[in-house]
Amino acid sequence: MKRCDKCSISLNGDLDRCPLCQAELSGEASPAVFPVNEVRKSGTVALAVLGFVTGAALLVTLFIGYLVPLPWDIVVSVCVALVVNYLFVRNIITHSPDFLRVVARYFLVLLGIAAVWYLVTRNSAVTTYVIPGICLVALVYDTVLLAVFRGTFVSGYAKYLLFDVLLGLAPLALVALGLVTWEVPALVSALAASVFLLGLLVFTRKQLIAEVRKLFNA
Repeated sequence: MKRCDKCSISLNGDLDRCPLCQAELSGEASPAVFPVNEVRKSGTVALAVLGFVTGAALLVTLFIGYLVPLPWDIVVSVCVALVVNYLFVRNIITHSPDFLRVVARYFLVLLGIAAVWYLVTRNSAVTTYVIPGICLVALVYDTVLLAVFRGTFVSGYAKYLLFDVLLGLAPLALVALGLVTWEVPALVSALAASVFLLGLLVFTRKQLIAEVRKLFNA
């Protein structure tokens, strides 16, 4: 147990400084009374990932809108949707105990909404930009979380990662059906999915194989 000579208190855990006076503690570290809150720690990382992905998606949207160029109302609508999406997912991460699973399913819900949107309006912007964009955001989110948590993330969420790989390749079907006006977003989504799958096979092969076996043996 560590001790602060200045405050005359003893502390459990592996703190280096006293939480009251910030003086350096003496003695040997002892196990903390309460375990580390891994959910809270994961939530903090996920919030940072969400902010990064949302910011990157906004920049890409503005860049594509300038490059193509896209009608300003479409660019503004996508930017507003990204901000609303950020606020909604942030609320999930803050209040849901198993937020990673909820967020993974949330991307599937977004794709379902986009599909219904296209079926109702027949707006080619949905198939050209929105659906590949959702796939890319999901893959970027997964990539950053995989880099942070590595094997533990694969062990808990392997089936969702594989779903995201398939969804990243799905825009190629839209290209084959002639439902897009510009092939680049769909090709970028497919490339990102392929690179992500390669990363899974190279860096987390053992965990991925173990989880796939569980899925088929269940």
